[in-house]
Amino acid sequence: MKKIIIEDVFFWMDGGTMTLKIKKEESILYEVEFVQKMSLERGKREIENKPIPGSLLLNRKEVEIRSELETEILSEIKAAEFGIKIAEKERDSLREIISEAIKFVESEDYVSVAKRVGRIK
Repeated sequence: MKKIIIEDVFFWMDGGTMTLKIKKEESILYEVEFVQKMSLERGKREIENKPIPGSLLLNRKEVEIRSELETEILSEIKAAEFGIKIAEKERDSLREIISEAIKFVESEDYVSVAKRVGRIK
């Protein structure tokens, strides 16, 4: 199995967006973002490129719901270890927060939110 390292975790002040900076196989860097799901009013987006609430992004692009790519991303995150930048004392709570985000994406609530914000019909 490929070695996956979560190098950094960022929390945005928007109601829950979390960004993971991930390194795979010592060289491939990518970013996974779990977009907040507190404010679902997509029509009130002030910024054109603002991500859709409740979505999963890979390098700032939406990942198709229930796609192979979505499954692969979530599997990699589940198997990932934390990098040296992340303090030992923070790892348990971060692991729990990340696990909750994954559970949401795998849930039927994720599909319901996607319908509500117009990602799917």
